[in-house]
Amino acid sequence: MSFFKIICGVLAGVLLAIKLKSLGNPLWVYLSMALSIFVLYYILNRLSFVLDFLDGVIGDIGLESGYFEILIKIVGISYLCEFTANICRESGFLAVASQIEIGGKLTMMVLSMPILIAIVETITGIL
Repeated sequence: MSFFKIICGVLAGVLLAIKLKSLGNPLWVYLSMALSIFVLYYILNRLSFVLDFLDGVIGDIGLESGYFEILIKIVGISYLCEFTANICRESGFLAVASQIEIGGKLTMMVLSMPILIAIVETITGIL
């Protein structure tokens, strides 16, 4: 399925959600979440190709794949936090959205510690 078809379907869904919202029907929130999940699913299917390619490149270069996995996890956490925070914002839960963003940032910071330690050890080894 081409991305153009996805965009057209999502646009039709958004217009329907706007109409439902103006009528006071609470189903617009569920429609918005369903559209977001649909787009996320499409993107994740495409992303697997890119990850396989990058994993092959990392293997060919001879870099340690553990750091690559950490970076992929950090990128995934950032996307999921942004996705969830946007849904919360659209539903009117601004404080929850902010807390999700803060939690995601802290989680990413904790996950990145092995990379930071490796950088510090490399710098101190040079000096």
